[in-house]
Parts: sequence; C-alpha cells; structure tokens
Amino acid sequence: MKANLIVIGNDADHAEAKTLVAKLMASKDPVDVLKLAAQVRLVEAYEQDRWPRRVPELADILTYIMDLHSLTRIIDVRLRAVATDEG
Repeated sequence: MKANLIVIGNDADHAEAKTLVAKLMASKDPVDVLKLAAQVRLVEAYEQDRWPRRVPELADILTYIMDLHSLTRIIDVRLRAVATDEG
C-alpha cells in the first residue's frame, strides 16, 4: 500500500494537512482510515512543536474556576502566595 501524506513544515502545509484529514474522516475505506491515522500523527507532532503546551499555575486554575462561578477574588493574592511558596 502506498500512501500520499503531507509532511508538515510550515503553516501552509498544516492547513493542507488538516483539509486532507477532514476528507479522510468522511471515508469508510479501510485504507483511508490507516492514512487518516498516519496524517493525524503528523499534524499532532507539528502542533506540539509549533505550539507547545505549558502547565498552568495552580493559582491561575483556581482563579479561572472562581471566575466561572462568579466568585470574588479577594483571596486571590493569598492563593498566589501559597502557590508560589511565598506565604
């Protein structure tokens, strides 16, 4: 089996690869399913390299949750101090 996959080196290749992924997702052909798995791995590798994830700080997570529930952030300063071991 030969597969035509897109090796991603820039944002234009990334856009083209995502278009191919969308096309392959609609297919029921077992060969296309294998191509899809390989292309998705290439897209994922490019995205992880291009936009690496950072681990959020505990205080940022708590502030986000508090904002979701419309809670006051009066204790936010204390949370940041505890999270950074300053308190």
